[in-house]
Amino acid sequence: MAGQNAQVAIEAASTAAPGRWLLEEAADWWDLVRFGPPGHEVYVRVAFDDSPLAEPRDTVREALDVLAGHTATRDAAYAAVWEGWTGSGRVPAAPVLPVPNRTLLLFTASVAELRDVPEVAWHGVSGHGGAPPHLAWPEDRAWCLACEVDEEIEFTVGCSRAAADALAAALPDHVREVAYGEQVPLWRE
Repeated sequence: MAGQNAQVAIEAASTAAPGRWLLEEAADWWDLVRFGPPGHEVYVRVAFDDSPLAEPRDTVREALDVLAGHTATRDAAYAAVWEGWTGSGRVPAAPVLPVPNRTLLLFTASVAELRDVPEVAWHGVSGHGGAPPHLAWPEDRAWCLACEVDEEIEFTVGCSRAAADALAAALPDHVREVAYGEQVPLWRE
């Protein structure tokens, strides 16, 4: 699945095995898609930044840039994307992770390329923003980023204290610590 950028190496995973750990923790499906799997040291919510008053930032890309420094496997990572996110009917061939109410397709890429997985897998282009991956993690599982399909305000990262502190430093006023499964708003009012 090559995109416009020849350096992008986003492919369907060879099997669903690298994503099965997400299902082993017996988390409620809703908590899984909003927070990732339980068990990380810290969970932080990171605000999307699409303010009309300022140059919009891609805080998902910025968070992944920071998180790349908090894994030993930055060249081997995974992204799970809800099969119905575009509503276009075209679904790429990829192994399935059977999350209730959110059947996810599994792709592999480097951490630097995770942000572009949905756009490349569905449309063959990269670097245009678009939907972020719904769950993304490095092969060593040092952290997991979760962007639920319906989220408008924030996304979640489960990670180490050091990674959480690095995110807070890189994205001041965008990061807040939460408890796993905490009730948090989905939409802007």
